[in-house]
Amino acid sequence: MLEQPNGGDSPVTKANINVQEKWPFSWLEPHPIFVIILVGPDEQPFGIQKDFLCDRSEFFQKHFSEATADDKVEQIVRLPEATNEVFGLAQSFLYTDAVISDVSNVPSYEALVGLWNLGHKLGIRGLCDKTLEAMIDCRRITERIPATPLLIQVWKDTPEGSSIRKLLLSWTAEYMRSSDARAEFAKSLPQEVLSELVVAMSSFDTISAAVDTSVVSAATPRKNVHYLEEESEDEVLKNTKKNRRPLGIPSGPLPTVDQKLANKNKPPRPSLSKPVPKRRTSAGYLDSRTFTTAQKLDFCTDLLTRMLSGPGFWTRLVGPFREPVEPVEDGVPDYFDKVKRPMDLSTIKVKMDRKDYNDDEEFAADVRQIFENCFKYWKKGDPMWNAGEKLQKTFEDKFSHMNKWIAKMGGEEGE
Repeated sequence: MLEQPNGGDSPVTKANINVQEKWPFSWLEPHPIFVIILVGPDEQPFGIQKDFLCDRSEFFQKHFSEATADDKVEQIVRLPEATNEVFGLAQSFLYTDAVISDVSNVPSYEALVGLWNLGHKLGIRGLCDKTLEAMIDCRRITERIPATPLLIQVWKDTPEGSSIRKLLLSWTAEYMRSSDARAEFAKSLPQEVLSELVVAMSSFDTISAAVDTSVVSAATPRKNVHYLEEESEDEVLKNTKKNRRPLGIPSGPLPTVDQKLANKNKPPRPSLSKPVPKRRTSAGYLDSRTFTTAQKLDFCTDLLTRMLSGPGFWTRLVGPFREPVEPVEDGVPDYFDKVKRPMDLSTIKVKMDRKDYNDDEEFAADVRQIFENCFKYWKKGDPMWNAGEKLQKTFEDKFSHMNKWIAKMGGEEGE
């Protein structure tokens, strides 16, 4: 909020038409206009040059660009939600580009979280990144991570997907893996925090596998409808096309120079009658076809392999659903109270390898059981619910193209 002292608006002067006209900011020039920032409910005054603030903060730049300018040497802005400590840290950063100036007096996690929020709100260039670095230093120095109430507060006050959430997610996931009190810790978290944590832990656990798989996939491309049709995998498709032998060139060693000369002297082959082109496969035509159970199970096997081994977009989708749920380790101690028929992709893979599935519908029923369990335990809107919905949509789309896949792979014989 901007206050004009003594009331009234002054004529717009040339010096105040646009604060951007003075940039880039330089301390070699005069900056006589100060902003008085009244911090906290007690309105503790801080004074900083207006030009300097506008150079470092998107909030102040926009604020004074939109406000009516005057000739006063002071202008007032109130920040009632900030604290003296947090704004003092922000002021120190503005002048020094450092958050921790004395390792013997490290700010608390509460102050650093408040500083990140203030930096995000005011758009102070570089402050959020420096605050995260300070939090990492704080952890190294104090050898502890933020307490649960502060973790919950971060979820309430910061945007989804923000850098501070990601940092605290990684720390919390690490704690969940190593702590003997993980079940009690999980019970202390709200459902929305817990569900996001479960998704994050699954992603952290599979990141190395995802990198290895993507390298293998790119090095040994195979023709497969599951990623030939996936728009988000243009790079895999590009690599597949790059490594494919040009049409018309047979496999095997290339002909030598002598062979080429011998072929040149051979009489020309009689022209062959042009083969009748096959009927173009359409969706309606494929839907009317029937294929063998073995062909359909081959499709299911290939789809399951893609889901578990990549490429990358599958790895991201299946993360939370890859392995059986471990209620205590995963922080969901009441899972089996609600889910009576647990299912996961690794269990499905074991059943597929044992040839337990009699047909494609039995396979699909087990995969759909995963989604049913997800929607039964989690609430709509939770990150885990959303993850299940994304995987369900992708699976059903791929499964609906079974006939097209069989036709592409040469399965022309019907039952």
